[in-house]
Amino acid sequence: MNEVWQATVTQWQAQSILEVLAVVLAIAYVWLATEESIWCWPAALVSTCLFTYIFWDVSLVFQVLLNVYYAVMAIVGWLTWRRASTENTLRVSTMPLQYHLIYIFSGIAISALIYQFAAHWLSYEQLLLDASITVFSLLTTVLTVRKKRASWMYWTIINIATIYLVLSTDLYLTAILMVIYVVIAIKGYWQWSLSMQAAESAGDSAY
Repeated sequence: MNEVWQATVTQWQAQSILEVLAVVLAIAYVWLATEESIWCWPAALVSTCLFTYIFWDVSLVFQVLLNVYYAVMAIVGWLTWRRASTENTLRVSTMPLQYHLIYIFSGIAISALIYQFAAHWLSYEQLLLDASITVFSLLTTVLTVRKKRASWMYWTIINIATIYLVLSTDLYLTAILMVIYVVIAIKGYWQWSLSMQAAESAGDSAY
């Protein structure tokens, strides 16, 4: 345990201002998203650009690609939420069971295909886990943009898996960030549940 703590402190001391900024903005993004604030997306855009460099430096190929995708989706999220705020058309909602099944089985199938394809060129130990986290993160980001409450449930699972992944590469600070993500994701599920209930109550009172 002392070795892990010392390694974490050493990493913190070695962090550049850009890396510290990436962590701060990443936390800001998730927190603002739980509050349904459109400003979560600019924070996400800058953070993911910085994390692209960080993961490239430790050769987590799929995490690099994932963060490039996150950057694109941050722009999509901003445009979607801004349009919805003007037209009042996008609210927190649930997903039918069949959509959950499609999400899960599609994620598993795509992860397996990507792993089989990538294994011809890449050969690091956590390749399958890295690919799976990437695929499910891609799918879950779409759910977040569409304000599906279940996205927070899936983010909780994804972040727990990511903790194991980054610990395998000794990225202790990033692991701490993922722990914070788990806590905020749980808050997000609760917060969006309240938002959904408030919207339903407002709808009922209109009649």
